[in-house]
Amino acid sequence: MTAIDVRLQFEQAVQSFESVDVDCKIAVLWQIYDTLGQAFAAIAPVALFSQAVQQLLGQIQQVDRDDQVAILRDILAGADTRFTQAYQTLNVNMKLAFWHRLFNLMPANRLPLTACQDGSATTKALLARINTMGLNERLHFLRRVAG
Repeated sequence: MTAIDVRLQFEQAVQSFESVDVDCKIAVLWQIYDTLGQAFAAIAPVALFSQAVQQLLGQIQQVDRDDQVAILRDILAGADTRFTQAYQTLNVNMKLAFWHRLFNLMPANRLPLTACQDGSATTKALLARINTMGLNERLHFLRRVAG
């Protein structure tokens, strides 16, 4: 496979992510962070303890549990909310740290993961493509879709 083919597949994965519904985006991000585990913490340790990230997470935790998922949906959809605005002020490493810490704080059973389990052909292909990515490519993918 040539470098052009790899880049094309990568761009197609990014486009697929952007085309799926917001609950599937949450599920895809969760799956990536779940498979990265502690590898992410070793890559961006400073961002994990950013005061801005901690403040945003603290604000989300103060909201009713049912509304927390709605906040995540708003952030990924780019809705004009105070949470989305706070998220947009973070640099890309802080955004990655936000999702990492969020998925460690929020139990998976509170996330809309089941909405995507059967999933569309697009989601299934996207998850299959992500599962073939190495660590660096997954991090690059996260930077693209979270930034």
